[in-house]
Amino acid sequence: MEASTHHHMEERAGHGWFTFAGVMFIISGASNLLWGFAALDSKAYLTEGGLLFSTLTFWGWVSIIWGCLALVGAWMLLSRSASAVGFGVGMATLSAIFWLFALPVLPIWSLAIIAIDVLIVYGLISDSEGNGSHG
Repeated sequence: MEASTHHHMEERAGHGWFTFAGVMFIISGASNLLWGFAALDSKAYLTEGGLLFSTLTFWGWVSIIWGCLALVGAWMLLSRSASAVGFGVGMATLSAIFWLFALPVLPIWSLAIIAIDVLIVYGLISDSEGNGSHG
């Protein structure tokens, strides 16, 4: 009986990490979509002077695509899709690498996002039996 309770607690812990990652991806996806549409609309508060590469239009489309991918990842994680772990780990890893390069420009924001990405990667891969991926 005690072993069954322990297994159930481990399974619930895995679900918690999937939910955390899914919610973080929803927030990331929504904010990227908003920023992307604002960049395409050439809002006055977004200037190209701070860009290290390309134009606001380019980064607006990159942000919209990234936001859509994050929302797909959120749906996969929250629905406990079998491929959600790989997709989520890949997205969080790419995000952490991107924000690593942004450290000199936005140090506090970059560190906060990197920390969240690390938590997502840890949470998704720490469940060695894959309990989080079972409905």
